[in-house]
Order: sequence, then structure tokens, then C-alpha cells
Amino acid sequence: MRILYFSPRNFWPLNSGGHLRDYYLARETVRYASVSFLGIRNPDESDTDSANMQGLKLGLEKLLLVDKGRSYTTWKILRGLIGPTPLTVLNYYDLKAARELSRILDEQTFDLVQIEQVHLIGYLPIIRACRSHPLVVCDWHNIESELMDRYGRYTRNWARKLYVSRTTHLIKDVERRLLTECDAHIVVSERDQSTLRALVPEARVHIVENGVDVARYANCEELAAPMLLGGSQQTRKDIVFVGSMDFHANIDGASYFCTEVWPQIHALAPQFRFIVVGSRPAVEVRNLAQSPGIIVTGEVDDVRPYYGSAFAAIVPLRVGGGTRLKILEAMAAGVPVVSTSIGAEGLAVNPGVNILLADTPEEMARVLMELHHSHEMWQRLSAAGRELARTRYDWCVIGSSLHRTHRLVFDQRPHG
Repeated sequence: MRILYFSPRNFWPLNSGGHLRDYYLARETVRYASVSFLGIRNPDESDTDSANMQGLKLGLEKLLLVDKGRSYTTWKILRGLIGPTPLTVLNYYDLKAARELSRILDEQTFDLVQIEQVHLIGYLPIIRACRSHPLVVCDWHNIESELMDRYGRYTRNWARKLYVSRTTHLIKDVERRLLTECDAHIVVSERDQSTLRALVPEARVHIVENGVDVARYANCEELAAPMLLGGSQQTRKDIVFVGSMDFHANIDGASYFCTEVWPQIHALAPQFRFIVVGSRPAVEVRNLAQSPGIIVTGEVDDVRPYYGSAFAAIVPLRVGGGTRLKILEAMAAGVPVVSTSIGAEGLAVNPGVNILLADTPEEMARVLMELHHSHEMWQRLSAAGRELARTRYDWCVIGSSLHRTHRLVFDQRPHG
């Protein structure tokens, strides 16, 4: 089978959930198919040499990266406000990328094209017009209309609320169209599957969950700061929040935790540190470091030492969609996770067994302090989280699920 991955980003570096899913799904697909990867990259953020080196390591037949044009131009914003196409889609349509996609489809024959996320719907006519007529599978990392709607609930600016409301409506229309125009779809959870089937009941929607490279996170304690003596929760003084810190859901989550939860924690345990780890922190996130005990790292070369020094990883999200790869990373690292219900949505977790859930500031502060004071609870959650990551969410397990899905879609293709 010959497969073209088409993504709205370069898969490298691995500094966001989207990058991680693209990279590891491509890595697993190479085991059973000939894979080429076409990515639309931000030229100021991409390291072409590193990406090419990683592409060679993966065993990709071809790695093609196209510089993306400017997002959020005045013309695109105006079209998003008054036209039928949401700004999130306009931002990812680029004439250079369209020409490159057309070229590779003319030069090579593919059995299947997998597009990553709804943003790429503008390129569907090019794929459908190519001579080899490949099957088209859309990988929904999350449901964008739902994510946008949730964002609007916590936005106080009235003008932004109006924009979010209109954009949510437009994205939902795009999602319905995408569900009818692709041959099959991949989602990360049963919940997302049910949501999409409610929109278009006849859509073929398969589940390929998010995952984690379990082996990579097996020995985080060894990479942590030298002050750690053994790695139990008594010697760990950090609470970590990991994610891309220019993403609005993470910006809101970090601000919420620092404003509503951290003052309670800091008053009870002033020796603790709250460390926000993630690339491209927005101004709102950088400003959080002005409060006592809060550190904002920006992008780091390796997140594992931060897990190794943490007694808890938090996911204080009030906005979100899909499933959180950072929960799986923390579990693989043996760090107990405290999350909101939305933050843990879609994952096969068992509250109180392999994760702790808290949906109010008071609950989150309370369970964090209980976790700090209970060695037995910490060890139990650490072990159970690691076991869940190993048995259900390792990328090798996810890769087998993806292989079955690709095979099923290919075998059920219409003939003639």
C-alpha cells in the first residue's frame, strides 16, 4: 500500500500533540506501507535539516515541506467574518502547498491519502481530481467546532464572543461537508466517534487513539535535577503543566490554575514550584511567572527531567477537544495526573485508580495536597498510570489499530 500523509504542519520538533500524533502515526505506518509526507510548515519555526534527518530515520519514501503563507491577514480575517469559509480553514490554504500537492499526486500513485484535521478541506478537490483516485481518510485530532464553542464560553470580550459564535457555526458546516466527502474518518475516542456519527450517521468513522512512546519516559528520574533523592513524592517539589503555550486552551488552563488554584497551594506549601513547560508561551502565560513560585520555561530540549522532578502533572483545562497526549506522557513517566473532567475526556481512565479528577479550584488544591501527603496514594497512582500507558496507549499498540483501519478502508473501497 502507498500512502501520502498530508498535514498542516511539519511533524518536527515534537513540541505539540499534533506534531506527536503525526510523527508517531507516520512511524507506525512505515512498518506496513510505503509512506510519503507532505507538511505545510511555519517557516520561522521549522528546522528543515532536523526534519529531513528524522524523515530518513522514519524510513519515509519522501518528505516534502512547504512554507505556509501568512495567517490572520486582514483579507483572511475579513473573509472569515463575512464569507462562508471559517478563518481556521482560510489560514491553511496556500497556493504553494496546493501546487506541491498537485505535483506529487501527478508524479506518484497513491492508494490512500490521509489528511490531518479539518483545516485541509480546501485541498480535497485537488486530491479528488488526481489520476490515481486514491481513497481519502481524514484524521480528526479533535472536533474543532466543539473546541471553538467551549472557548467562547470563557471569553469575556463581547466582540470575540460574536466572532467565536460565527466561526463555530461555519466550522460545523465544514465538518458536515468533510464527513460526506471523505471515504473514511479516524478519531481519537468513542466520544468523538459518537459526535461525528450524530452529525452524519452514514459516515464511516473509526477509532485510532492517541498514544505515548512508553520506553522514552521509563527513566525520567535519572534525568531530573540532582537534588532528587530516589524520586518519591516526598523529594519532588514541582507541579508541572506541559503543552504548547500559544494554544488558547492551554493559555486559559494555565491562567485558571495560577489565578484560582495556585494561591491556595502556595499558602499551604510555599516550598512547591509550579512549572509551566511548553513552546511559544503567550504574553499572558509569560506574565504568570511574576507570581511567587511560578516558573515559565518556554520551549525545552527535553521535557523528561521536568516529569522526573514532579510530584504531580496537572491538566487544568476548561476548553479542549480530542484527547490529551500529555496525560499519557505523564503516566508513562510515572507521575500522578490531576485533571479536570474535560482535560481527561476521551481517555480510558479510572478516577481514583490511575488519575485524579477535580473540576473546581478547591477540589484541585485539596487533591494535590492529599497526593503530596500520601505516599501510598502517590505510588498507587504512579504504578496504575504506567500500566495503563503500557498496555493500551503505547504507540506500537496504536499502530496496530491504525494498520487494521487502513486495511479495512482499503478492502472496502468501491470497485469500478
